[in-house]
Amino acid sequence: MFNNITFGKYYNKTSVIHRLSPIFKIISLFIMIGSIFFIDSYIDILMLTCYLVLMMIYSNISIITYLKNIYSIKIFLIFIFIIDLIFYSSISNIIFDLYKLIFIIIYSSALTYTTSTSEITYGIEKILKPLSNYIPVNDISMIITLTIRYIPTLTMESSRIIKSQKLRGIDFDSKNIRVKISSLVGVFIPMFILSLKKSESLGDIMDLRLYNYGKSRTNLRTNSWKKIDSILLFLNIVILGIVIFY
Repeated sequence: MFNNITFGKYYNKTSVIHRLSPIFKIISLFIMIGSIFFIDSYIDILMLTCYLVLMMIYSNISIITYLKNIYSIKIFLIFIFIIDLIFYSSISNIIFDLYKLIFIIIYSSALTYTTSTSEITYGIEKILKPLSNYIPVNDISMIITLTIRYIPTLTMESSRIIKSQKLRGIDFDSKNIRVKISSLVGVFIPMFILSLKKSESLGDIMDLRLYNYGKSRTNLRTNSWKKIDSILLFLNIVILGIVIFY
């Protein structure tokens, strides 16, 4: 059920995308997600798809790895398709809605695949720095980063719990609604308890490493902003402009 989810993992490589500044990658994520909501033609889809494919190629990560995330939410995509089929008369609107969801998942995955935990934290801190007088930027960035990084861990634990429950005779493939709900409860309760235990352990580890809440930190390895980041940022803005005004 959860084996195909790879979102949140980091692949330690030296690709072009890996070497980009984490600040650019986070800003680019918001720009491209923003642009996806303005698509209204197949030309927009073609342009964004070309950009997406090039990004996947230059990340030096298998395209199959990206597509695993899409496969893992196939039930949700089918649900969206059915809902759109009921409320929309145009097949184009259905295609646009499904494409938006797929694009967001793949592009978000690219951020986690090519950006380490420390880099994501660094990028969020730098982007939110103007708000540091109003909100605890360092703590917020750490919370967001840890949340993203714990997704693979939780999915692995979910798969392990499901396998254990199956060995105990629990039927996850039953068509009976009551049996289905009961079997899912047998997964969610252990997952909830496990999450609390892992959160407590993580808090203890951070205390042992003298993590000070509200204090700024230095970074051992951070890709600084380079000329290529400026060029790609300009390209992102151009794409956004074309999608909105074309």
